[in-house]
Amino acid sequence: MPLSETDAAITIKDPVRGYICLTPTEKKILDLHLTQRIRNIRWPAGVYKVYPGSDTSLMGHGLGFIGMTDFMFNSFPVDDHVLYGARLAAMILTVSRGAWANVMEEFLENGGADRYKVARLAVERSDAHDIIGDSDFTHNEVMDFIEKGIPVRSIRVNLSTVPINPELLDSLERDAYFAGVDYANIEFKKMFLSLAVAKNKLVISRDSRYTLESYLAAGANMFEAVYYHKTVRAAELMLLRVLELGGEELFPFPLKDPSVYLSCDDFTFHHRLLHVPEGSSDDFRAAGEIFRAYRNRDLIKMASVRSVSDAAFLKTISTQDGRHKIEREIAETVGIDPLRVYVDTPDRSSVTYYPGRYPLDEISFYERGSKGYEFWSVDEVSLIAQSLLKPMKPIRIYTTRGYRAKVKKEADKLLESVDESGEISTTD
Repeated sequence: MPLSETDAAITIKDPVRGYICLTPTEKKILDLHLTQRIRNIRWPAGVYKVYPGSDTSLMGHGLGFIGMTDFMFNSFPVDDHVLYGARLAAMILTVSRGAWANVMEEFLENGGADRYKVARLAVERSDAHDIIGDSDFTHNEVMDFIEKGIPVRSIRVNLSTVPINPELLDSLERDAYFAGVDYANIEFKKMFLSLAVAKNKLVISRDSRYTLESYLAAGANMFEAVYYHKTVRAAELMLLRVLELGGEELFPFPLKDPSVYLSCDDFTFHHRLLHVPEGSSDDFRAAGEIFRAYRNRDLIKMASVRSVSDAAFLKTISTQDGRHKIEREIAETVGIDPLRVYVDTPDRSSVTYYPGRYPLDEISFYERGSKGYEFWSVDEVSLIAQSLLKPMKPIRIYTTRGYRAKVKKEADKLLESVDESGEISTTD
């Protein structure tokens, strides 16, 4: 059974999940500044610029992640130690996030700090270290739960990569609720209860196909309407550019010194960027200018968009250096500063969710027949899953006000040159 109010150290009312109960260890971590600062971190970072009601904090998402993890692992035959370990892993994965949350995740990955490395900093080099040491878990055990996954029978279920993902499930419903879009009505309890482990793999009952498809469809719809909304991404691209230009002066990179990173929230960055001291570098002053435009909602504008299929081009822009190369080429042709051009792709880690982020080949459908259990890949059974195997990749080019027409002309040429042309008609 999920953690009850009678066994909880604290019970918190959540508008999406109802009452969420925390264990004594979780309550102690909750009280740390490490955790309390996430009340002042927006997740996702740019959605409120489009949907005013979606001014949500990472705290709400983190509590929802713990609650959904509890539901998920209560559907498996695991003991309380494993269940509470899964909850603790979810909490550490949340509190180890930085200011600007999803945008920060991409910035850190570009610098060589993936989610696991940052979580290890929270476990080993924050105030949570002593609390974990006084709990029923060792530090190595918590990191094993985070990096290798939660032990369930013969497999490990990794909270960061499992296709039926408790963090994503909460985010879809929570973000849809606060954005006011009706895209995420998911019977997650039925889906969790349909999960099993067979042939060293996570499987789901075939009679839950439509429940799984509603989850896949919700993800695709939220990607299109919210997470990859052109204005949401405009805001997040500006924040990412701010970090690229001014990150070194905002905070030390966490792999060198995690103390500042693990104490910062969005307001910390806001203050520093709005009060750039004299003598700062040109890059930091430029970062401050971009942030002031972001704060005033003077956002960059989309100049060109096209769904590209050329494998070589997609490989080039899949890296930070590749995107900057394209930005410089367009800027040089137009005759403007490369900082005024932004290239965006849908499968970046700063995009909260995109179809394909959690590979469906890690899960199968199963059904018990007259000769024993039968198994099918998800795409064999689900038409929606088939459609998501090769999702469209709309590439977007943004620029600042005043240069849209010039950038559009060159960006259109570039994107059309790496994509197959359709049939052209000059008549009605």
